[in-house]
Amino acid sequence: MLRRHLNFLIVASENLFRYKGRTVVVILCLVAILFPFITAIALSEGVKSQSLISVENGADIYLTYDQYGRNAAVPLSAIKEIQGIDGVLRVVPRVIGRAFISSYLAVVVGIPSKEIPSSILLEKGDIFKDSNDVIIGAGLAKALNLEVGHSFILDINKAKILKVSGIFSSQSSIWSADLIFMSFDDAAEIFRKDGMASDLLIYVRPGYVASIAEVLNLLHEGDEKRPLIRIQTKDLVRQYFTKGFTMKQGIFTALYTVAFALAIPALLVVSGFGMGERRREIGIIKAIGWQTSEIIEVVFIENILISLTAAPLALIVSFVWIKLFNGFLIAQFFIAEIGILAKFPVPARYMPVPIFLGFAFALILTMVGSIYSTWRSAVTPPAVTMK
Repeated sequence: MLRRHLNFLIVASENLFRYKGRTVVVILCLVAILFPFITAIALSEGVKSQSLISVENGADIYLTYDQYGRNAAVPLSAIKEIQGIDGVLRVVPRVIGRAFISSYLAVVVGIPSKEIPSSILLEKGDIFKDSNDVIIGAGLAKALNLEVGHSFILDINKAKILKVSGIFSSQSSIWSADLIFMSFDDAAEIFRKDGMASDLLIYVRPGYVASIAEVLNLLHEGDEKRPLIRIQTKDLVRQYFTKGFTMKQGIFTALYTVAFALAIPALLVVSGFGMGERRREIGIIKAIGWQTSEIIEVVFIENILISLTAAPLALIVSFVWIKLFNGFLIAQFFIAEIGILAKFPVPARYMPVPIFLGFAFALILTMVGSIYSTWRSAVTPPAVTMK
């Protein structure tokens, strides 16, 4: 039995080489169909993985005031009260805002220098120490021709002159290319929010998150004169990220399914190249005693071999596309506001499941494109097929 199936494998391999033109065309079509799917899933997993790393390295609780259902600034006077709650390790004020430098939109982050994320890797210069000193992303520095020691202003507050003390790598994170880090006081002055913070980062002892969140809610709900607060825990932020990327993957998969369905008729046509000669061949082997099931098994093995070739090739093309072209035309679907070509290395993470699904898609497509026509030829009398 094993020898019989091995002979079918040899026959299938010989058929692929005999009709090499058709084989190459089908494989190229499959690669073109599978490449966007594998690339998109790899990009989504890479961005999600990097995002979750940022979440894990972040604060345990993020506190802001609530203004009509949106985040609002928090007065620094709240820090002292929060630090007195049992389980709180430290409270870090932060300012986050957007501002234009000429025609470039940058994200400004005001935070104590010792609280800068460890993922920020300096390429040049040093962390800001003096007033008006900032560190900027390499992508922004390149776009504006800024170097260490250069000065610039933000359009939102042209009276304040900032000086570049350091430039950090765009590989630090996917959002770091257009970032500007500066001291909290400088950022508060730029946005004219003295004594206010965009949010408070609360670091707590393990196991205290729920109790501290409850205390914070009770303090503000029990006093009608106090504004409402918005509390986001690390677990909640993690859920937001996971849900968001899962939704994007679902939307892309739905769109890809439509493209997949449209690709079936196209592959039916492509798979039909050279079928006249193939039908005559089927008629001959039927005449010498082959069974219909045996002919279909050989075609099935051919499709497996084609799929096993196309799926790894699609993976290689995807890898090259991300490394050489930085996810061009696909990355912006998963990373907002990056433009056609990202200014930073787009993260990608290749998982076994999408590659296996790519093989399954390829096998389904080739089966749809060949099994029915093969069966029709196999059940037709050999005398008719050989004409």
